[in-house]
Amino acid sequence: MTFLSRPISRDEFIRAFRLCKPLVPWPETIENLHVPNLPRRVVSLHVDHGLQVASEDMAQRCTENAKSLGVEHHVVKVPWSKDGFPKPPTEGPLEHIARLARYRVLFDGMTKVNASVLALGHHADDQVETSLMRIMKGSTEDGAAGMKRCRRWGMNFGYFGAGGPMDYEGMGRWIIRPLLTFPKDRLLATCEANSLSYVNDETNFQPELTLRNALRHWLANEGKQNESDEHLLNVSILRKKLAAFDIDIDLSGGVGQIRSAVNALALQADDIDHEVDFILSRDALRSPPGTYLITHRSLASIENPKVQRAIVLRILRYASFHPWGSLAAQVNRRTNSLSQIVDKLWGGNPFQEQIRPFCAGGGVSWTPVAIFGDKFRFVDGVSNGDVNLKNTESFGWLASRQNPPSHDTMSERGLVNPLRVDITSRIKSKLDSGDTSPLELLYDNRFLVTLNLATIPSDLEKNIRNPDNTSQVWLLPRTRWFWPKVVLRSQGQEDVVLHSAAQSPKDLLLFDHLSPNEVDQWKQIYWRPYEEEIIAPWIKVDFMRPLTTM
Repeated sequence: MTFLSRPISRDEFIRAFRLCKPLVPWPETIENLHVPNLPRRVVSLHVDHGLQVASEDMAQRCTENAKSLGVEHHVVKVPWSKDGFPKPPTEGPLEHIARLARYRVLFDGMTKVNASVLALGHHADDQVETSLMRIMKGSTEDGAAGMKRCRRWGMNFGYFGAGGPMDYEGMGRWIIRPLLTFPKDRLLATCEANSLSYVNDETNFQPELTLRNALRHWLANEGKQNESDEHLLNVSILRKKLAAFDIDIDLSGGVGQIRSAVNALALQADDIDHEVDFILSRDALRSPPGTYLITHRSLASIENPKVQRAIVLRILRYASFHPWGSLAAQVNRRTNSLSQIVDKLWGGNPFQEQIRPFCAGGGVSWTPVAIFGDKFRFVDGVSNGDVNLKNTESFGWLASRQNPPSHDTMSERGLVNPLRVDITSRIKSKLDSGDTSPLELLYDNRFLVTLNLATIPSDLEKNIRNPDNTSQVWLLPRTRWFWPKVVLRSQGQEDVVLHSAAQSPKDLLLFDHLSPNEVDQWKQIYWRPYEEEIIAPWIKVDFMRPLTTM
């Protein structure tokens, strides 16, 4: 086979790879080869879904390629019907189920080989398909920008079932896409130039299976369709949705022009992300862990509607109790919900307009507050407009976790209260096995509670391991911010608080443009507790959700 496209050069790939660098250093770098800031160890993972007759052959081809390159390689199979996985899909949303399964086993594979970064092979044509597919489904320009070159794995991404290591370990793992700027024909030319065999998945070209496949079929035929085709792509809907965008995407100009337009959308999204990073790091005020406080004066200086929307989405993701990185944490990006929040935050004085605390989705409450220096207070009399701010006070907004239903209400409805967690069995299981490594528990998708079992008090360990003892260790909410406290509960006795201190922010990297002095100031953001905090040296509680782009 002859390819007219140019293979990807070594220097091109290195430049593309460096653009994907996560917010943390690579685990190892090739300093001795004079190519800094690249990982030294590369491991190849191939997922065998077992859903096609040719799946084993594909796995074997990947194994042979990795061997020829001298790369460590592992084939990971999807354990359908086991370990929380569903039965092998035979109908319905096959691609969606297979995708969730694929990411779950890839995550487990990363754990097995001790990798923190997963590099995927999505290319520029995949990016075009993703963009057009999102536009067809009603996405705005930020969604139409497509896949990110680098993203944090996040919580529950690709997980079957509730709970598990992906809840919090995913916050320290990354997905990168170093090939995202290269079209598919250049990848094929690279394979040809290096004598690498590859496999064409026939299901990728069956337009009846998925919308993505239909778009791929349409793009491959330069936008030409047979009107009698039962899987005809509704291009008129696509054109109508594109008309609302500021960036012109000419569907008649071929894949190359569409690719350029999608790339422009991606660059625009990157610019907005960087601007939001700067604004949020510049204008943040001291507030309780898990909340975000900003003055109306700071908000009023932001006039670009796209930036306003991006700021709201970022704060929602930060303060929500839904898994970080999930659509639920960002009101599923519903236009009506986001418009409601933007209109109120960028409106006039909320006290004069009698705007009460509200929630527009995402599990986040927005409360108008009076601000003086680095302090704020809640204001009474909002409903009747009888509010007088002091001369030295301004007004602003506090974003915080939405109030849950009361414990009694949830009990009456037969619901499990996620803020009241019995962790006794988790502690006992580790102690009984002789494992005294730290036990990490994610609380409310917001706080990481770490119990250092190597230094647990001996009397407490004895109580927990005693089969006749009824003492239990619980995580319970405290304060209006729903921070976790660790409590010992014994039958017929009052609860004993073992630990009640929460720290914010956790040592997740913050904004990469901050100076060391500014980072120190951020790490000193704290909140004076309502009561004296109880600190157990073997327990640590950290807020887990970063405010950064990734």
